Amino acid sequence: MIFFNQSEITIYRRRKKGSSDRYAMSATFTAYNADIQPASSERIEEVGGRFGALFTAFVDANVDIKEGDQVKIIGTNKTFGVKGVQKWQGAGLLDHIELVLESRDA
Repeated sequence: MIFFNQSEITIYRRRKKGSSDRYAMSATFTAYNADIQPASSERIEEVGGRFGALFTAFVDANVDIKEGDQVKIIGTNKTFGVKGVQKWQGAGLLDHIELVLESRDA
């Protein structure tokens, strides 16, 4: 790991309800470790976000997460939408996933 595990997160994914055309968010797995930091000004400009609402997160390389998922920090009411997923592999211990998160609370 190249990041500091400061938060435990739950990942929620939009899933179809039965055979209907309705969808609901449901947890995929709980208690993944993550390092969530405010996004740099370059990242904010690149993604078109706003200061204070955009974050960069780092998780382990084996975490199943996709754009459009939601991330909730366990023990708080903080919720983020996943705007970007970038996998970094091939460097042994440095394998990780970098996420672009947008706060749903701000």
